[in-house]
Amino acid sequence: MASLPRSFKVELGVVAVLACTVAITWCMAFDKWTVSQWQQPLAYIENAEKSDVIYTFATLKAGARGQFIPFVWKSVPELGAPNGANWNDWPIIEEFQLAFFGWLARLFGVFAGLNVAMLLGNVLAAMSMYAVARICDCSRLWSFVAGFAFGLAPFIFAQSPHHITCEWVWQVPLFLLVWRWVFTEHGIAWRSPRFWQAIAIGFLSGLQNPYFTNILCQLTLIGGAIQYLRTKSRSALASAAAVVVAAAIAFALMSVDTWTYRAVHGSNPGALVREYKWLEIYGLKIKDLFIPPVTHHSQSLAAFSTAHRQVAPLLDEGASYQGLVGLACLLWLVITSVRAMIDRRERDVPMEVWWVLWIVLMFTTGGLNAIVGAFGFTIFRGGCRYSIVILAITLLWAARRITSFEQAIDSQSDVQHRGAHRMLFRVVAGMLCLLIVWDQVPRTPSAEESTTIARLVDADRAFTEKMEAALPEGAMVFQLPIMDYPESPAPGVPPYDHFRPYLYSKSLRYSFGSMKGRPAEAWQKELERLPSLEQIIAELKKRGFAAIYINRNGFPDRAKGIEDKLLEMGYIKPPIRNATGDLSCVILDGDGGRPGSDTP
Repeated sequence: MASLPRSFKVELGVVAVLACTVAITWCMAFDKWTVSQWQQPLAYIENAEKSDVIYTFATLKAGARGQFIPFVWKSVPELGAPNGANWNDWPIIEEFQLAFFGWLARLFGVFAGLNVAMLLGNVLAAMSMYAVARICDCSRLWSFVAGFAFGLAPFIFAQSPHHITCEWVWQVPLFLLVWRWVFTEHGIAWRSPRFWQAIAIGFLSGLQNPYFTNILCQLTLIGGAIQYLRTKSRSALASAAAVVVAAAIAFALMSVDTWTYRAVHGSNPGALVREYKWLEIYGLKIKDLFIPPVTHHSQSLAAFSTAHRQVAPLLDEGASYQGLVGLACLLWLVITSVRAMIDRRERDVPMEVWWVLWIVLMFTTGGLNAIVGAFGFTIFRGGCRYSIVILAITLLWAARRITSFEQAIDSQSDVQHRGAHRMLFRVVAGMLCLLIVWDQVPRTPSAEESTTIARLVDADRAFTEKMEAALPEGAMVFQLPIMDYPESPAPGVPPYDHFRPYLYSKSLRYSFGSMKGRPAEAWQKELERLPSLEQIIAELKKRGFAAIYINRNGFPDRAKGIEDKLLEMGYIKPPIRNATGDLSCVILDGDGGRPGSDTP
């Protein structure tokens, strides 16, 4: 450290303080101070809207077992019994990210690993925004505030822990650098230092969530096209296109396993289905930028949010809220732009307002994305996710404007007043940080909520241990109700609920969890068409299944009819049940308990 310039040491110190402050705030928000608290998940069994957390846990479990390796085919032998689960038909671009999360799960456990991944998501977002603000000549003070606001963005909390790959948005502030370079002066010069930096940003983005790569590519190409129209610079257009190509190459690398699997086994159009209606439901809505989360510290604002979600016909993911600081920055940007246009000072309109306008026109409900979706391209259904890009744009713009304002005051003040002005700005920045914590960080879960999650986890863990004690190692368990994977809930059962026992299993194998749409998985649906339970059991035993697992929430009679019928057939051992009563397991040992019987 002694050889490093003093200014660089100061920067490292500020970044360290920012990272620690965000981390402590995160721990405070979720009450994570002890080892036992870290071992408990932040969410478990919830409604279907936020049931993806169980899928995330299952992915981390597979990663911890070394079954989620980038570039290679993904197969999970403990799932999709008897064949093993195929996880290759659904393109997963964030493979390096998920492999890292799997390593965290192996190191700390599945639940603690995801908690660490979530914390890192907030910290990295804050550090990235700070770095970009400093590169854009913002002062350390206002770079810190911008980083603090972005690292604790309501969007990140709303996506946690259900959509961990959406929560990691540290790359988004880097987009602002590329867009500034593309839209200003003569664009990015071919093979200049900025060119290679932009290429690196494009490639890094292509390795991560494709939603954000999508908007990087769109605005980069638009900027390159504008520069070409203004200056006839082919270099600027080619440089912009090169960034998109770099992102596309990274995307292609992350799709190698999916594409090669399709080449060998044929396409599977039924695996990934995106209905058009979700483009309308999850589109970006301007009003939702102003709607606080239901976990807001203000009871009045939380109640308002709850009432809104009860009556609004189209709901987003609860992640669009910009926060009071973000809203102030957005309104400031809009007002500045409107005033400049009214005064016919078109050159003074910030380019950031055009970026925001494009995002709104493209991804709002009924916008250009919906028009494209009407022709069958429905992949980017969650337009509301681009609210975090709007927040990044407005925070950086405001930090630059306040820095310029502060510098102007300093240049016009004498030494005595300059110190007072700087102290005033520091006090204001400190108050804004306190406001960010109160406004953007969710309420700490109540003791009742934490106890409920712990009780559900303990019930499922004990239930799985009882199954493993009653069954031989490697035994196969058939799961009811029969459900497709992924994104295919059954009445009363969220889409990934069947993963629950897998999270705690050491050796058992489960029927659920292989990609739908291929013949190898069709036999389960054919099983449903058999006329009697006796024939179903006979087929299951023929395939080697040793037990039936029942999620009782998936049956109107709580599966009493199935359990009574199995008792009549001679399976007299009482079902294994979890403490909460929603899961049961019937062991299919022998010939139904009937001595001398040849048929069950």
